Amino acid sequence: MDIPRTFPIRLAPLPGEALDSWLEALAHRMDTRYGDVLSDLGLTTTRIGRRNLDLPTDWTVALLDQEAARVAHATGVDQKLVQSMTLMRFHGRSVLIDLDTRQVNRKRLWGRGNGSRYCPDCLADSGGRWQLVWRLGWSFACLQHCRLLADLCPNCQRTPRQRLFSLEAQPTPGRCGTRPSRRVEPIRTSGCGHDLSTTHTLHLPRDHPALVAQHHLLHTIETDRADFGLYAQLPQPASVALSEIRAVAGRVLTNVTAFDLFAWAPEDILGANGASQHPDGATKHKMLIRPGFMAPPTAIRTAIAVTAALRILGQPSPPPAVSAMRQLIDSCRDSAEKTTATTITTWGRGTGPVLRSVQLAALGPSMRPSDQLRRRATSFPTRPRIDEQQLGHRARTLPSVFWPSWLVRLSPPGVYPRLLAPALATATLLVGSRLHLNAAATILGSATDGRVVSRMLQLLKDQQCWEAASVALVRLAEFLDACDVPIDYERRRRLDYSNLLPNSLWAELCRAVEYRPGGELRARVARCVLFHRISGLPIESAPGFADTEQAPFRSECERFGEARPPAVAHALDDVARDFLAAHGAGDEPVAWHPPLALLDDIDLPGPDPASIDIDRLHALVQGHRYSARLAADALDTSIEAVRIVLSEHPAPPVPLTKAQERAAGQSLRIARQLLPEHEFRCRYLEMRQNTRAIARDVGVSPGNVLRLARDYGIAMRKSGQHRRHEEIDRDWLFEQYVIRRRTLPDLAREKGMSSTTMARWARDLGIPVRPSGGRSHGAYLQRSLARDDDTGQGQPDGN
Repeated sequence: MDIPRTFPIRLAPLPGEALDSWLEALAHRMDTRYGDVLSDLGLTTTRIGRRNLDLPTDWTVALLDQEAARVAHATGVDQKLVQSMTLMRFHGRSVLIDLDTRQVNRKRLWGRGNGSRYCPDCLADSGGRWQLVWRLGWSFACLQHCRLLADLCPNCQRTPRQRLFSLEAQPTPGRCGTRPSRRVEPIRTSGCGHDLSTTHTLHLPRDHPALVAQHHLLHTIETDRADFGLYAQLPQPASVALSEIRAVAGRVLTNVTAFDLFAWAPEDILGANGASQHPDGATKHKMLIRPGFMAPPTAIRTAIAVTAALRILGQPSPPPAVSAMRQLIDSCRDSAEKTTATTITTWGRGTGPVLRSVQLAALGPSMRPSDQLRRRATSFPTRPRIDEQQLGHRARTLPSVFWPSWLVRLSPPGVYPRLLAPALATATLLVGSRLHLNAAATILGSATDGRVVSRMLQLLKDQQCWEAASVALVRLAEFLDACDVPIDYERRRRLDYSNLLPNSLWAELCRAVEYRPGGELRARVARCVLFHRISGLPIESAPGFADTEQAPFRSECERFGEARPPAVAHALDDVARDFLAAHGAGDEPVAWHPPLALLDDIDLPGPDPASIDIDRLHALVQGHRYSARLAADALDTSIEAVRIVLSEHPAPPVPLTKAQERAAGQSLRIARQLLPEHEFRCRYLEMRQNTRAIARDVGVSPGNVLRLARDYGIAMRKSGQHRRHEEIDRDWLFEQYVIRRRTLPDLAREKGMSSTTMARWARDLGIPVRPSGGRSHGAYLQRSLARDDDTGQGQPDGN
């Protein structure tokens, strides 16, 4: 690399100054021709014919490293600072530059190939020095002086800096250096020479929408991050945000009529646009044919377009942005342009998710509900479509039928929950996917089909509640995708439920919680309800669900869920936990649902179960067979909301009177408390008491003693079965009955047998039994002993 000599005079560039402005200022400061400065820096061009082969005509676009190094050496300025004075500073953010040809791509990001706007006040304050940012197609206003930038020299009506300053002349900062035609003046002149600081442009209030828009654009370009308006929710790189602003601005310039433009841009700018002078020739022709495709030729037109675009993208929340986008789409349709979810992708290249989500939300009412979910048309911002792995994860987090606590909030009046529940679960699987309805239903266990899902979603749309429901479903899908759900519903759909809650276990459960087990019907009902709670499948899929008369059986299942006491509910959950543990899912809860806080700010059609007074509900349902319906009418809510509360907070049973206890079998509960199993076994098996003796001692009926024996699994002895010589000794019986004169009933109680059995023992052992109500005991014994002596049976020795 040739090392240039250093300049004798140094001049520091101003903050943000463009390279050509600084070099012209150097030439003016050293009182030399502009061409000499470029030649000393090695920035001259080699011409062959009329083509420049090795160097561009505008070094402010880009400098090679060796060129920047020569400039830095000659001027004493840091090389990085030299590079920052070229448009390469904004490459990839607000302009795209072809690094081979060092030219700006004018078809992307509103790049300006040449020329520069300017602020007259800034030129006056800086002594005619030009800012690099004025060369961007996105610059249209000066934030410091609150005025629009100027586009032309008011004297020659040409765009400043559109051509390289004359190499033979000495530049004058702040003066128009546009070279005239060769036919007018010699090429050696310094150009027009008009003082550009005297140019008049429109002044704006500091809070003017155009100045606000300019601030957002410059901040985005400088930080390479758009975080204003809708971008606050999903920040985007500058190139993406500017591409989206360009796409919307181009549609405004193309499709919005001059009359309707007053709804999109401030009136003062529109008035200035009508009075402004536009370029002539090819530039004006392109502006009329494809407005917005390339950078608008004037600052006023740029201000109109950007301000209108930020009326959509600059909104702080999606609803007003969607409403404004819908107006713009309607304007496009009025212009005979077909605007659909497919054609909106042609609005511009390089756009991102923020614009697409607003477009889809605006098109949402014209799309089918299932397509809205697939495209996330009601969500903001949108996310990429899910892949197969993400789809499998979401399927594992979804039950076949929707969670009841969510279903009741999304159910409008008149919709069958039994049909809507699997339809909503399937619809959640559709969000962001490419699945067909039947395929989605099959993945979730075929609890419904595509026809029913489509009909249910269309019904929600017809009842004017689809928009809220779709927002809820999209939020739910995003929550399930991002969180670890504690239940694997896919595994639960595959479990074998044939041995769930057998009759013996149901009877044991009822005994433990002192609940009447009922007959076979109640056991089947309990089994089906527990199956539905564990599996997330429809209750109709439960083993043992009625093949015929399904509606009455389904009603019994619903009533069981309403009327079961807390003890039964807890006991069934214990059975469910044991069942899950036996199938390798012991770490999962029995039931779960996503947090209802996701629905807080959505106006849903269904009632909120959380608003129901639980104490009042319990008072309403106690003692009624069809309790949920009566309570729903009294509380002015839906029966499904009442069932949700009762499933989570079962009503305690009403205390029974003595007669009701007997009628309801509560005497058996009392007998079980008075005679637990270990005491029963001790009395009956060890002490050999019979059931009557046990009943008399404990104070319960013999029938309940027999039922307890059956419940405890104790085999009863046959009548008359006794172990004579092991239990009753004749000497003991004679001593107690004859000598001590104890009565047979008293002895029977001691031995745990009946009086009849004790009398039978006495007769078998040859001991005279005293008749009841006869002569005195002594006389009867003397008579009996005398008879015994005659027969040879005497009293034992010692008695």
